[in-house]
Amino acid sequence: MSRFAFLLSSLAFGSFLAACSAAPVATNQPPAKLGKTYPNAADAPVFTGTNFKAMQIFDLEAGLYLDEVALLEALDDDKLVFMGEQHATAPVQELELWLLTRMTTRHQDVSLGMEHFQHDVQSVLEAYLSGAITSDQFEATSKPWTDYAIYWKPLVDHMKDVARPVVGLNIPDDALSELYSAFPASPLTTFNTWPTTSQWDPFVAPRPIPMWDATYKAYFESSFDYNAHGKQLGLSYADALVYFTDLATIRDETMAYWISQQLANAGGRVMIVAGDWHVQTGWATPDRAVRYAGNSPKTDLLTTTPVAGLTAMRALNVSGRGVAHFAFVYQ
Repeated sequence: MSRFAFLLSSLAFGSFLAACSAAPVATNQPPAKLGKTYPNAADAPVFTGTNFKAMQIFDLEAGLYLDEVALLEALDDDKLVFMGEQHATAPVQELELWLLTRMTTRHQDVSLGMEHFQHDVQSVLEAYLSGAITSDQFEATSKPWTDYAIYWKPLVDHMKDVARPVVGLNIPDDALSELYSAFPASPLTTFNTWPTTSQWDPFVAPRPIPMWDATYKAYFESSFDYNAHGKQLGLSYADALVYFTDLATIRDETMAYWISQQLANAGGRVMIVAGDWHVQTGWATPDRAVRYAGNSPKTDLLTTTPVAGLTAMRALNVSGRGVAHFAFVYQ
């Protein structure tokens, strides 16, 4: 190479280096987190409400208190957010609305799944959300839970206000009655023999659903009341436990299936409100929803507890799992 050519080559390379140094460098780093955590309750933010005097957000896995932003940042990547509740408990349902309001403000793609409606009233739910029927007409035809207007109506009305979907997750009561009417046949066996031509097919999980395992049975047994469920049927404790574990499985499978369908059809994310037993640990509805979804959607579990119950909640462990990721601790 001539000296002149070498000089031109060197100048070109120098210009290239200068251009590289002037160009912004892509780091692919996620945005900085703005939320804060606190090791002690005394330092953490306190939120007030109508039905609770004070609430703080606690990360059960990390053992830290959070501010509101930190919680919402932790949920940002979730496709499924399960909120376990104690039914008909005013502070708890108000905290559900507290979370739902913040999620729908932060994200425009939130659906709400509710244990409190059977899936056979989905068309009635949609008619109310669209404004096609009145609140009175909705409550007269949607088979709502007792005291719906007191506890859960604010959730549904909020979703109506922001024009977002609500999905009824539960198996129809009449379908459960048909399972009971087949006694002493196994509910799971009966359920799995329902053909696609069954009147219940549009409202329940596809059959056959898998048999429960020992972990699920043990989890169910931890809350099983033999005197209320089984003894009156003349079943031994062992037989009653199997019979009602079948029924619990059918309910969990059906709710999980409709959660997964909403996620698939609407995209975005789904916040699910259901009884604490169905949510806590993930062994019941959440694990099944993830299985149906098939793509391992990121999932979080939340629950509530009075301040006096936090220590006991932190100590709970079911087959290697704690009861939830986050808790709203209230008084």
